[in-house]
Amino acid sequence: MNFFKRATTSIIRRPGKTIILLLLVFILGSVIAGAISVEGAISNTDANLRRNMQPIVSIEFDWMDWESSIDWEAVGPNEDPWMNQPRLTPTDVRAIGALPYVDFYDYLIRGWLQSFELEGYWGENTFVSGMDGMPNHIEVQGTSRTSMVQIEQDIIQLIQGNQFSEGDLQPGADIAKAIISEGFARQNDLSLGSTFELSEFVFNATEGGMMWSPDMFNDENVFEIISQEFEVIGIFDIEEAPDSAPHGQEWNDRMNALNTIYVPNWAIEDIQRRFAAATALAWEESGLDIPAWAAGNDEERESSVTPLFILEDPSYIDDFRSAGEELLPESHFFQDMSNAFNGIASSMATMQNIANWILYVSIGATLLILSLLITLFLRDRRYEMGVYLALGEKKGKVISQILLEVLVTSFVAITLSVFVGNLISSQVSRNMLMNELTAEAQDDHGWRNEWTIFDQIGIPTNNMTVDEMLEAYDVSLTPGIIGLFYAIGLGAVIVSSLIPVMYVVTLNPKKVLM
Repeated sequence: MNFFKRATTSIIRRPGKTIILLLLVFILGSVIAGAISVEGAISNTDANLRRNMQPIVSIEFDWMDWESSIDWEAVGPNEDPWMNQPRLTPTDVRAIGALPYVDFYDYLIRGWLQSFELEGYWGENTFVSGMDGMPNHIEVQGTSRTSMVQIEQDIIQLIQGNQFSEGDLQPGADIAKAIISEGFARQNDLSLGSTFELSEFVFNATEGGMMWSPDMFNDENVFEIISQEFEVIGIFDIEEAPDSAPHGQEWNDRMNALNTIYVPNWAIEDIQRRFAAATALAWEESGLDIPAWAAGNDEERESSVTPLFILEDPSYIDDFRSAGEELLPESHFFQDMSNAFNGIASSMATMQNIANWILYVSIGATLLILSLLITLFLRDRRYEMGVYLALGEKKGKVISQILLEVLVTSFVAITLSVFVGNLISSQVSRNMLMNELTAEAQDDHGWRNEWTIFDQIGIPTNNMTVDEMLEAYDVSLTPGIIGLFYAIGLGAVIVSSLIPVMYVVTLNPKKVLM
């Protein structure tokens, strides 16, 4: 009888030991399968979230990294490190935009301008009162594209008029074009073709500056008013989130975006250059030292830009980051829309740590327990193996018989445990995730703890609800997860059998049969 037939016969004729081994491997395998299922679920969920994420990437300046790189004690009294901070220029943006992962890109310039006539829009039933005698601050965002990213990505919906033409984006016009929201237009009685004016106020230079108050806008305090006239060529709206509560995060994001005016980049740059030049003149006439930011030439005063890269597919984000890192100026980093699911990401990181510890402990327990169990089983069969060896059977075939018996039984147990472990881990991990997400949402009161460049420019990151995150959590078995489980499970069984096998190698048939 060859060793294969002896192995199958041994499994059948020793049902007690076979069942003990089967149950033990099944229990340990279920624990390992559960841990591996959680690991796979985290990978599946991350892929699901990224697949549904808007493929928009921007660039932020890392203030903490830059400040930590400066030896502030060595900075002289007349030196201003802020003037020498690394800047992102349109040249940098064009170089990164040429990467093959980019579908199209834009860069915008942002600014805050003032107006005594225009009022912000804060909803139909909301009244926001400003300080008497003070102008309202209006956020303006520039663009360099005839097809704005915000419209292309359906962040805002153009409901009247047109986007900018190539001619609108070229500097030189007395009246710049503008696209405003429907709420802002209604609040200020504006429509297509209407014109309005936004300004920057340059104040007389005084030692120590002036206090921010209505008095500072008196004629004797204002050195010059830098103004630009705009004509409305388009009106947009933003879809309201169905569950956005008044004054909640979604409501606040939407209101900020509705109070943003989109204009060509050149209009903002022109105002900022004229403002800096007028400020330098005001300080020069006062006899005071001109501020460093206003003293440079036009090139040094060039506005910093905020880029928006639209990738061809969300799955390209990691490759885009890797390829673009070397093109970034110092202390800059890429920012994408993944902060929309920061809540589930942190919860999954906690679960992954737990799953890793369970996996390591269960593998260690498998190695120890199976090694002891198989050794005990072999000691009971000491006489049987001595007979095989005395009859001339090679030790290699005796060892193969033992491994075959263990592997056949373990394979059946592992096959059963992969489904049971996945089912248990699915329920347990989903409940853990739901509890963590619910607790985190209650602690944050619906507000984000981390603000990104997208929040600053009015692009909503579409924060996911607890139900949406749980829906994205995928604990399904894939061929890769099943293959990994079999590799780890059977690998642990084989390693567990090595110590008992050494017992067979050292066995002396003469001593056994005496």
